[in-house]
Amino acid sequence: MDPGESYLISTRSIDQRCINEVFYPAGMQQDRHHHDSASLSFVASGRYEERLGRQAHSRSMSTLVYHPAGEWHSVAFESDVRILSIEFRGREPASIFADSLDRGSSHRSKLVAWLGSRLEREMTRSDNASTLAIDGLLSEMLAEGSRGKVLSGEKGSATWLARATDFLHDNFQAAVTLEEVAQIAGVHSAHLSRVFRQKMGCTVGEYARRLRFEFACQQILSTEGRLCDVASEAGFADQSHFNRIFRTRLGVTPYTYRKLHRHR
Repeated sequence: MDPGESYLISTRSIDQRCINEVFYPAGMQQDRHHHDSASLSFVASGRYEERLGRQAHSRSMSTLVYHPAGEWHSVAFESDVRILSIEFRGREPASIFADSLDRGSSHRSKLVAWLGSRLEREMTRSDNASTLAIDGLLSEMLAEGSRGKVLSGEKGSATWLARATDFLHDNFQAAVTLEEVAQIAGVHSAHLSRVFRQKMGCTVGEYARRLRFEFACQQILSTEGRLCDVASEAGFADQSHFNRIFRTRLGVTPYTYRKLHRHR
């Protein structure tokens, strides 16, 4: 297989929706093009740059991207990228959510990351229940993408805030400082703190800790890794800190959490 080309990992069809899991190698570029059907894509891993007209947008892991039918765009893959792409054939999804998805948009949230992770797992299953599960997950992802766009418009979410949250999603395992996030966002740290808390409902530090915890939960359930390694990879100071956070948030240890939920 040519390492410079994309390839299909898996595919599923449900009603008028086709779900393709596709791998794109680093360095690959797609010239300006459009698709006849509307699509919703979840970036499972990697990062790429997408151009819509004169605007460039960075798409990184756990981003949900919506494209209506006929929207022109070009893509440059900055690293190896894996995408779950949902193609809507026939009925436009925008007709379900009125005008909230009449144009392209992207959204990142803890719920989007969780839904995407669940969709990845369900794609590997072939029992009768998986079809029902995937159908429900797709509806939730579309609704979350719609809700994210509407809330963004209502609150006047600034471009710099998106840069800040993207940076946190990509670097939550590291010990980043408020000044570093503010520098990436292009605003003063005091302004960042105030607006971030207003828009996101928590401080920058709380948001980063939440991302670490969500990542750890996903790793515990989806890998066989040792809990101490999961703690380290997620950015926790040590195993005891990891256990303490789990007990505080969920009332159980990481070991008990894996035992209770792994085979559900």
